[in-house]
Amino acid sequence: MDSNRLEAFSDGVFAVAITLLALDLAIGGPGPHQPTLAAKLADHWPAFFAYAVSFATIGIIWVNHHTLCKNFSEIDRTLLFINLLLLFFVVCIPFATSTIAAYLRADGGQSSLAAVIYQGVLEGMSISFTLLFWWAISREHLRDPLTPDQARRATIRFGIGQAGYIIGIGIAFASAIASLALSGIVAIYHIFEQTPVRPKAPPDQGTPATPAT
Repeated sequence: MDSNRLEAFSDGVFAVAITLLALDLAIGGPGPHQPTLAAKLADHWPAFFAYAVSFATIGIIWVNHHTLCKNFSEIDRTLLFINLLLLFFVVCIPFATSTIAAYLRADGGQSSLAAVIYQGVLEGMSISFTLLFWWAISREHLRDPLTPDQARRATIRFGIGQAGYIIGIGIAFASAIASLALSGIVAIYHIFEQTPVRPKAPPDQGTPATPAT
């Protein structure tokens, strides 16, 4: 399989997952003895909050996945299964999003459990992407291979995002809202922490032509 086919399949999964997020934004139509639209919108803020964080997370992982796929020189069987593992967690994000949106203000530890589920799904996605990146490097499947130092530093920086989700699991037991906010901060971090690509050498300009006399 070439990288274009792998990316096309993955893009379809990303598109479906990011579209499913919007299903929980519905607030229902008007009716007798029901709150006003403004009141409904205000009361529905957990769904909007969770949607924004999840949309950013899926969108950013899609951008980094695209950059990585464009650098693949070879696709082996193991890499395909690692990519499927990544997509498994991506598809779980709409479920985790709807769960935390529904229980974000719940009592009795339910909000904490919902936040743990959400952070766990994002942690699984993050680990899967790092594993995909590591496998491509270790098996020399990149068109423009990274130097050992570049690969090591990139792996460490990706690990910071994973640590953020783990911290979010701990924070979930104190505040589910703060845990969800931390996921948003991790998403912003990954906007700037891009999938590294080794810079290409500038084209050879050759010997300057001798001007005619």
